[in-house]
Amino acid sequence: MTGWEKLGGVPRARLIEARLQLHHAAQPAAAVGKLLLPHQEDFGEQSFRWSAAGRCLVQGAVTLGSAATPFRAALRPAPPALLLLDAGGGVLYELPLAGRTLGETYDWLAARLAGLLGTRLLGELERPAGLPAHPLADGARFDATDADAFAELARLFANADRALAAWAATWPGASAVRCWPHHFDIATLAPHAPASPAPEALGPESPAPAPGSRANPAAAEEARTVSAGMVPGDSGRAEPYFYVTPWPHPEAAEWPPLPGGASWNMDGWLGAALEAPRFMDPGEAAGQAAAVETFLRSAAAACRLLLG
Repeated sequence: MTGWEKLGGVPRARLIEARLQLHHAAQPAAAVGKLLLPHQEDFGEQSFRWSAAGRCLVQGAVTLGSAATPFRAALRPAPPALLLLDAGGGVLYELPLAGRTLGETYDWLAARLAGLLGTRLLGELERPAGLPAHPLADGARFDATDADAFAELARLFANADRALAAWAATWPGASAVRCWPHHFDIATLAPHAPASPAPEALGPESPAPAPGSRANPAAAEEARTVSAGMVPGDSGRAEPYFYVTPWPHPEAAEWPPLPGGASWNMDGWLGAALEAPRFMDPGEAAGQAAAVETFLRSAAAACRLLLG
């Protein structure tokens, strides 16, 4: 894997506030796909893809009406903004989040969407429940003064997209890498093919749905899968982590060892986790990338063994 952007220049505690604000900001952008894109079996219409060129999370293209301009809703982490992009990725409209309320972002989007569509919206942009508690939900204004924290999160998403895409490319049938707004994780899902990986595939020390993602669609509940992703932090772990999860829950008397300080999570979801210090503290970009690559490969091999 090439192109990893060095992490760790910002104290991780500062990422929490920036991450929570971006999590809430993702909801109005995701609401565009929920309202205007065709429904997909895995609810992919509300998901994002990472755009390396635009440094933003981008939804699918809305192409309603022969006279309508195709456009995509997007969230840019740094500097934080909601965007409406044309089909080529050019910015049609931009709303910097600093100083705005969440309600103002919804109002701005609704007005711009009506203009692009040439008609009023036939429905409200959804405001989902169940998000992490934050003053934004009660009318507070976005605070983007910690520019370094938002920039670090942009690097984190860029790296995760790159690492997960490289992993998915080695696994036939793996899905595209997508960010799921409700839990704000970025993930890919791969079908399990029975195999017997060599013991060394587990490294030198040799589901429930993924902790955030909707990568396990309801229609595939009986399918055996392995999902891999990155969560920038959640209620269980405030700091970022990568994960690999098997589905369905395997029953194991003994869990395969994991290299590089990774561990098995059993609380709330079942799978392997690589926590922030293991991939953000190593000094050089190459070492950080290698830690994630090794984890994804080794944890996936362990999950395949558990699934049989």
